[in-house]
Amino acid sequence: MSAAEDSRPVGPTSGLARLLPHGNLAGSLYGLILVTSVMATLEQNEERVGLMIAALVTTSVVFALAHAWAHALDAAARARMPVDRHLLARGVRHEWPIVQSALPASIALALAASDLYTVATGLWIATGVNVGLLFVWGAALRDIAGGTLGQALLAGLSSTVLGLVLVLLKVIVH
Repeated sequence: MSAAEDSRPVGPTSGLARLLPHGNLAGSLYGLILVTSVMATLEQNEERVGLMIAALVTTSVVFALAHAWAHALDAAARARMPVDRHLLARGVRHEWPIVQSALPASIALALAASDLYTVATGLWIATGVNVGLLFVWGAALRDIAGGTLGQALLAGLSSTVLGLVLVLLKVIVH
């Protein structure tokens, strides 16, 4: 991956910047949106919590592998060489944040499976956490860029819109 693809924050690090994931921030954001969209379609069935968690993790793994494969194919084509395991492994490491993005939702659903709260509540908690992370990461990125508090809040709200569209989809579907 090129330096431009490494999404580590540059410049001054404020308190908000410490909340950003390291490495492929685009993959982290994409993963959150992917996982939230999968949750929007899940049935709120108490007996199927394990399948829900499996759906989140499996979907994340498949998308991460697809991204890694696409990056490996692109790099191989540009270098005019066949794809090798090193290119693919590099791509998988770069796209791993997509898989990691399933963790908060999986934890919320696992807690529902342990009868701490209902599955429906677990899905809403997971969705809320993901939307909250979108807000924090958007605000933190604007803060790093030197924006004012108002600009940071606006950037956070802008990032949140994608999550809120998925919340609307969840409400419409169910």
